[in-house]
Order: sequence, then C-alpha cells, then structure tokens
Amino acid sequence: MNYTGSVPDTRAHRHDWMEAMACRNEKPELFSEAKHAHEARITCVVRCPVRAQCLAHVQDLEHGLSKDRRDGVVAGLTGHERWRLDATAPGHGTHPALVFAGEPPKCGTYNALLRHLWRGDRVDPDCWSAEVRRERLNRVTTEAGQAEEEPELAPAPEPPAEETKRPPAKQPPAKGSTPHERRVYRLWAAGCSDLQIARRMAVSVPQVQRVRDRLGLMPNLRTAKAS
Repeated sequence: MNYTGSVPDTRAHRHDWMEAMACRNEKPELFSEAKHAHEARITCVVRCPVRAQCLAHVQDLEHGLSKDRRDGVVAGLTGHERWRLDATAPGHGTHPALVFAGEPPKCGTYNALLRHLWRGDRVDPDCWSAEVRRERLNRVTTEAGQAEEEPELAPAPEPPAEETKRPPAKQPPAKGSTPHERRVYRLWAAGCSDLQIARRMAVSVPQVQRVRDRLGLMPNLRTAKAS
C-alpha cells in the first residue's frame, strides 16, 4: 500500500457527543408524539449519558423562540415545558415563565422535577416520583375516554411562613402491579442497589433494571446496609 501522506483527523469536534445519545437507537416518533412523552423522558433522564450536553445544545438553539417553534421531547423536557422555562421566550404575558425565583419548589412535585431538568441537576427519586404519578394519572384519564391534555404549569408558589421549616412530604412512586414488581419496589424503597435486589430475589441484575425502568425508578446511588 502506497503512503498517501494523509493524517487521520483525531481532533475533538463540537458535536461528537451526539454519537452517544440514547435517542439514536429509538424510533423518532417516541420523541415527537405526545402520547409517548413519558417513555421519551425515561430515555433522556435514566438512560442517556450525554443529557447535559443535549440540554445545553437545545437551550442555545431555542433561546428566545416562541412556543410553536419548539417540538418534541429533548433532554427530558417537552416543547411546552421548554417554552415555559425559557424566560426570554415570547408569549409569557398569559402564562408567566417558570423562573423559580426565591425558595425552590418542594421536592417530590412536578415543578421541582422541571427545575432539576432545566438546570441539569441529578434527578432524585422523590422528584422523579412526581413524573411517575403524573404519567399514571394521564394513562387512567386516557383509558376513561377523556381528552389527554398537558397540564398548565403554575409558577412555583412562595411557601407560607409557618411551613418553611417543615420537611418536604415524600410521595411514593409506582409500586408495581405484580408481586415481582412490588418486591423490587420494596427493596428499592429500602435503599438497595440493583445488585443487592438481584441477590435477594435470586434473579439477574438486568432483570431488576428492566423492572425498575418499567416502574420509572431511578437507581439507588447509596446502597443499603446488608441485613
């Protein structure tokens, strides 16, 4: 083989991170259709290793854009949510932007989840449970034959003075519909890691991960002490 004198390009390029996006392996309609918003959010928040880069990219691209120019789920946020969270976007006269000034919303609420997603914070299990409850409510509403609509987001309220020192109330996430799922949930709620759950139930770690994903549970970073 003759030497051509060419040198391979090993430089880091601006959008190299896109090669690692979890959404590259999913169908486009998962992120474009409203009925799949919950599954799309799970892919972004739980499975994507480059959500921080994706979030910064979409915030830069959509800065100041109107609501009708934002589509689909990107970086774990719907187009409507990204519009409400962008204070520079037009059309906030009727629906004020969510800027979360002052006291942050209580952990375990929908507004707290949005704040984490927009700031690029790690989403804790308490706040993720708000998304799980909201998705289950939407599913029940849809199955009952009622129109599914994205709820209107209210600005984060200032807590009353007498409640500022109270600890935030924890809301349980989905507990599962089968004995197997409910046992995974109980061990997860006790702080067990995927490996600890798998050992106690005599199943594989991937099996535990699949059940946890179905329930919308974040992995426990702090493992429980062996009992």
